[in-house]
Amino acid sequence: MTRTLLRHMSLLALGWIPVSTLSAQVNSPAMVTYRAVVDLAGGPLRFSMSLGADSSRLCNGSHCDRLPAPMVSGDSIHINIPDYAATISAVQRHDSLIGAYHNVGNRGPRVIPFRASRGTWPVEPAPSGLIGRWNATYTQDEKTSRRVLEFRNAPAGLEGTVISNTGDYGLFWGRAEADSFSMGHFDGSFVYMLTGRLDGDTLRGIFHAGIRTQTPWAAVRAGSEPWLKQPTELTSADTSEVFHFSFPDPEGKTWTEKDPRFRNKVVLVDIFGTWCPTCHDAAPVLTRLYDRYHSRGLEIVGLAYEVSGDPAIDGKQVQLYRAKFGIQFPLLIAGINDTEAAAATLPQLQGFVSFPTSIFLGRDGKIRLVHAGFYGPSMGAAHQQLIAEFEKTIETLLAH
Repeated sequence: MTRTLLRHMSLLALGWIPVSTLSAQVNSPAMVTYRAVVDLAGGPLRFSMSLGADSSRLCNGSHCDRLPAPMVSGDSIHINIPDYAATISAVQRHDSLIGAYHNVGNRGPRVIPFRASRGTWPVEPAPSGLIGRWNATYTQDEKTSRRVLEFRNAPAGLEGTVISNTGDYGLFWGRAEADSFSMGHFDGSFVYMLTGRLDGDTLRGIFHAGIRTQTPWAAVRAGSEPWLKQPTELTSADTSEVFHFSFPDPEGKTWTEKDPRFRNKVVLVDIFGTWCPTCHDAAPVLTRLYDRYHSRGLEIVGLAYEVSGDPAIDGKQVQLYRAKFGIQFPLLIAGINDTEAAAATLPQLQGFVSFPTSIFLGRDGKIRLVHAGFYGPSMGAAHQQLIAEFEKTIETLLAH
């Protein structure tokens, strides 16, 4: 055992770790927690990060995603986010880490400044006047769109989510001060921040997406009337013909609707992307549905629309996704993650708007239902209701 490590362990026993030795911090028996930030044009998006010898964690409030152990060389550290082909690279400067978050990005590599310092963020709950559901109107390029904003106080402080017609944006976490608030969601793929203030009976603010995009919004208290469209009303389909598809899997085998595996079966077609955290929320649900109903005649096939357009790169990401969730049904490489380009490969759909989208086929191969988007676990009761609706649809189709 080296003298440095012995000294580090002695100091650890006293409750103190020398910040000058990054390797010693990361390889300590307990994880080291950092107050982390990615700096957007509209301000800092805060999250927490814990580093240890065996793994890392990236946390938004009460929700944490586990990552591989960091790689450390001297005063440099490299944190891999394999689900989304993303990384955080930084160097130690005094008691802080300074670097950048890197992601493949839809239109080329995306780089966002990153910084962190040891410690935990304070718990900062919101005033009662903010808590609850708000009907928001976003305005961009003279066009408007609707969202629902949810705010609640949790043990970690202010938490909530943003909901669109096609589902939620994951768990947001942050802080409030007087009549203003800021909360964000960073998971290695989505980079979202919601800032605003209470102006009488109206909330006004900015929705930040990525390093530069800023969309103004205004919101009022949600009433009893529905504010968003139902997910089954967004995308229509040609139901007069069998649903056609023909795409290769990562190993190069081409699958079509004519494969014996799908003949006289109820089929759930999952239109997804490995870059999409909401798709990662949906995958465990689809896996459980497959396990429950496969013996009764359910098949599932996933159509992946990926970022790079390179079959080798995209195929590797799909294989990682398949392994992560233990998926036993086919996953096919269908195209790139652009809604218009994806729609062109699926001409029987009209108004395709969302990853994921679930298409339910009857035993005759024709479309019975199209469900755009997905409500993830951060939606609580709505998440459970969606699962129940999927089960009911499958049960009904299996009975015919």
